[in-house]
Amino acid sequence: MRKRKTYIVVAVLLVAIVGMMGLAIGCGSSSSSSGTSSSPSASSGALTGTAAERAQTILGHAPTGLALDIVTKGSVIVANDSDYAPQSSVDPVTKEIVGFDVDVAKGMAEILGLGIKWKHPIWETIPAGLQVGLYDVSIGSMAITPERQQTIGFSDPYYYASSQVFVKTGGTQITGVADLAGKKVGVNSGTTYYDYLKKNSKAIVKGYSTETASLQDLLNGNLDFALTAGTTGQEAVVAGKPIEASGKPLYYEDDAMAVKKGETDWVNLLTYAVQQMHKNGALTEMSKQWYNGLDLSVKE
Repeated sequence: MRKRKTYIVVAVLLVAIVGMMGLAIGCGSSSSSSGTSSSPSASSGALTGTAAERAQTILGHAPTGLALDIVTKGSVIVANDSDYAPQSSVDPVTKEIVGFDVDVAKGMAEILGLGIKWKHPIWETIPAGLQVGLYDVSIGSMAITPERQQTIGFSDPYYYASSQVFVKTGGTQITGVADLAGKKVGVNSGTTYYDYLKKNSKAIVKGYSTETASLQDLLNGNLDFALTAGTTGQEAVVAGKPIEASGKPLYYEDDAMAVKKGETDWVNLLTYAVQQMHKNGALTEMSKQWYNGLDLSVKE
C-alpha cells in the first residue's frame, strides 16, 4: 500500500508540474532586467504559445537564421541608449530604464513571447554591434536611411520624429539650415542629425557621445546651437533647462527597429509586432504618455 500511494502522489505531482509548465509557456509575457512597464498592453487579442509557435504562425513556416536562434532561447538582446530621454533613460528613483523606446521594446517582446536582455552601448557603436551579433535588435529611434539600409535591415517604422535646432532661451531664431553657417552646432555623433549637418550646412559641427552632452554644452556656452530630436529637446525644456526651439524642424524621419541585414524572418517578426501595436492603438497610447499627449505614431 505504501508503494502504491507513493506512485499516486508522484503521478499527481507530475501532472501538476506539467500543468504549471504549460501555463508558464502559454503566458508568453516579456521578462526584463529593468522591471515592468505601466504602458498599455501591446498583446490584446494576440497570439499565444511559445515564441517558436508564435513565429511559426506569423511567418507561415519554421523560423530560420537569427529568428530561429532568438525564439529557441526565448529571449532577445535589445540595444538601447539609456541616456536619451524621453525615449530611454534611467529612472532616478527605481534605477530602471524607462521611456517610449523601452515600452515599444517590451510591447514587441510581449507579442512575440520573448524575454528581454538589455544592452546600453554608445549609440555610434550599435550598427557594428548588430553586424557581429552583440545585439539582436536596436530599439532606440534609429532612422531609416539609404546608407544604413546597405548594412542594416529595418522593420516598419513605429514612429516619426522631427529634427529640431535648439538654442539657449532668448537666442537666435533661425529660418533654415543656411542660418547655421559658421555657427558651432552640437550633435550626437553617428546620428542622422550629424550626417545631415555635414551634408547640408556650413556649420562648425561638434560631435558628442550623447544628446544630453550636446545640450549641456549648449547651456555651458560652448555652442551656438544644438540639433536633436524635437522630443528630446522638449523634454529638456519641460525639465526646466533654459533652452528653446530655434525655427521650425529641419526635416522629419521614419524611426524603426534595426537588425543585421539579411535576417528576413527576424525583420518580418518585428514588423508584425510593430503592425499589431499600430493596429491595436498601443503605440498611440505609448506616444501620448511619453510625448505630452502627442501621437507621433502617425506620420504628419
